Amino acid sequence: MAGPEISIAQTLYVITEAHPETIPVFVDAGFPHMSDPGQRERLGGRVTLAQAAVAKGREPEALLKDLQAAVVAATRGEDLTLAQVDESQMFPDHGDIKVAGLLPCPVRIPLLEAFDKERIRVEQAHGVSVGHRMAAASVGMDVVEKEMARLRTEADLPDIFLSAGFEAFFDHKNLRRFKDRGIFVDRSWPVTNPAFDGLQLKDPDGHFAMIGVVPAVFLVDSQQLAEGEAAPRSWADLLSPRMEKRIALPVGDFDLFNGILLTIWKHFGDDGIRSLSRNLLKSLHPSQAAGRFKATKGEVPTVSVIPYFFSRMAKMNPKVEVVWPSDGAIISPIFMLEQTKNGVAAKELADVFLSREAGEILAHKGLFPSLHPDVVNELPDPAPWLWLGWDFVREHDLGVMIPRMLEIFNDPDNGGGAS
Repeated sequence: MAGPEISIAQTLYVITEAHPETIPVFVDAGFPHMSDPGQRERLGGRVTLAQAAVAKGREPEALLKDLQAAVVAATRGEDLTLAQVDESQMFPDHGDIKVAGLLPCPVRIPLLEAFDKERIRVEQAHGVSVGHRMAAASVGMDVVEKEMARLRTEADLPDIFLSAGFEAFFDHKNLRRFKDRGIFVDRSWPVTNPAFDGLQLKDPDGHFAMIGVVPAVFLVDSQQLAEGEAAPRSWADLLSPRMEKRIALPVGDFDLFNGILLTIWKHFGDDGIRSLSRNLLKSLHPSQAAGRFKATKGEVPTVSVIPYFFSRMAKMNPKVEVVWPSDGAIISPIFMLEQTKNGVAAKELADVFLSREAGEILAHKGLFPSLHPDVVNELPDPAPWLWLGWDFVREHDLGVMIPRMLEIFNDPDNGGGAS
């Protein structure tokens, strides 16, 4: 795959003006001022990518690859928060212990650094080899489904697997069939973070370890509101007729979007999905929504649904407001699966992702609230949630439900659908 035309000789300002979807990558790499349009022009115009990388102790070519992956993901309409690693395979094909996963881009590097340090220690202490592959959402659902389809027995599964969303875990043709055999065990904390009190996120069957969540919130462009018009404050508001052709959704982010569809259906039924489709103006990558700092009119959404992480970009724009839905931010869960048979070495590797350090990386670097009980999550007060619920997951085959929701959403009779 040829990378986008970004070079290490370009200034940060030139890069971000041409590719605003790179702004979160710069912010995560240690350049918070890049989220401010004034500082981006003033300071970013003086510094090349090569100079910036060296100043932060990073290899320029490595930072360049992260930026290129972000541009490619946004161009494809996929999730910028998941950087590309491999386009053809999710699971490692070597190692005494196999670890696989999809890691969000804002936290991928620090999580991999923490994991790699423990991997080296475990290999030396236990005399084992560890094969690991942290694939990306940009591989697309075709690759995910291909990988899942080749799973035949317990031996085909990685010892540890991390991912977000619902489809891979609860499709009865995929990992769900192994769950029902008791192959997985949840060794996470007996109580979850107080930010989730009363929500019952811990798997009552003791199989899936939820380690964090991706909240879906609203980004409201005040310039698109009529005089005296109130901003939508709830999902019910977002589905109202007044929002027809006025919202943007992260359709390309299949993990979050599928979670939105399922949760809307649970609370509003088929009509809720049809309303969501009717009100869609366009599919818009969250970085495009949050990074739209210049005043625009015309075909511009009034509300963009974004992962909470992108609210960091939006806060520098006085014309937009981040709204935590009053009826709750819809949750896309981040899960870890461990095989019950895992020995001490594999458990020590899994403990990396259950650690307070990993929880703080999720919560503070990515604004993916952690379930670790000792992590301080950065959330508004109040911060209600909409969680699909374990009873719903038990009672429905989500591998059947999701295609049905997409069929309803994309029905041309709705007057909307993905674009």
